[in-house]
Amino acid sequence: METTAVAGVMEMEKTATLFELAPEEIEVCLRLKGPAGRHELLHCLRPPAYEDWREYERNLRSTVESVETSEAGEEALRFESSALEAAAALYDRLFRRARGYQSDDGAGEVGAERIPLHHKELVVRGLSDVAAAGDKAEDAAGDVWEAVPFSLDAETVEVRLEATRAGAKCTNLVHVFRPPSASERVEHSRIHSRALYVRGSQTLKSLLPSRLPGLVALYDKLILEARGYAVAGRPLTERAALVRHMDPLHKKVAVQMLFEE
Repeated sequence: METTAVAGVMEMEKTATLFELAPEEIEVCLRLKGPAGRHELLHCLRPPAYEDWREYERNLRSTVESVETSEAGEEALRFESSALEAAAALYDRLFRRARGYQSDDGAGEVGAERIPLHHKELVVRGLSDVAAAGDKAEDAAGDVWEAVPFSLDAETVEVRLEATRAGAKCTNLVHVFRPPSASERVEHSRIHSRALYVRGSQTLKSLLPSRLPGLVALYDKLILEARGYAVAGRPLTERAALVRHMDPLHKKVAVQMLFEE
C-alpha cells in the first residue's frame, strides 16, 4: 500500500508542470474590487535575482526595542519594519510595464511612479508566494494526521513546497537534503538569533539583519537534488545548476522547513 502511494506521488511529479526558474519576465495579476467596480491589473516584471531580494531585506530595516507601555513602567518589546517602503523599492527595480490602469492623458500603460503604493506591495507579495506544500489546507480542514517515527539514520530529508506563478499554483516542488549536522543546526540557530545593538540607544534598540545570505549558504551546502523545477523548459538534473539557478526565496523557505524537523 505504501509502495503504491509513493509511486503515485512520483508519477504526479513527472506529469506536473515544472516551475520555470529563468523566465524572461514574470506576470502578476491583481484582481481587486473597489468603489469604482472590479479591476484586473496586470504587472510585468523582470525576474528578481538574489541581490534584489537581499536589498529588499536590507530595506525592511527591521528593529526591536524595549519600550514602556504604561505609567507603571511596564516594559514590552516593540517591533518595527519598513515593509511597505521595501516592497515599493523592489517593485520599482523590477518594473517593466503595467496594464489595466487609466490616466487623464488616456495612456494605456503607465510608469512605475504612477502605480499606487499598496498595489506595489500586493505584487511583491505575489512574487514571494512560496510555502510548505499542503500544510495550510490540511490545518484548515482539520484533517486527522498519523504520527510516524522520527528516523535517526535517514540519509536524505525531503521538503515539499508550493508556489504560485501567473495565477497557477505548483504543488510538486521537492527539495532533497542531506540531514544537517549538529554544528549546522547551531549555525542555523545563530542566523535566527543574530541582532545588532544600536549604540547610544536608551531603549536597547537592536537591528535585525537580513537572514537571507546565511540561509542561502546553508541551502547550498545541504541540498542534494530538487524536482519540479526547470531552466529554459529543461528539468534541473545537476547539483551545480540547481545551486546556481534556484530561486533565493525557495532556498530560504525550503531550508527553514528542513531545520523545523
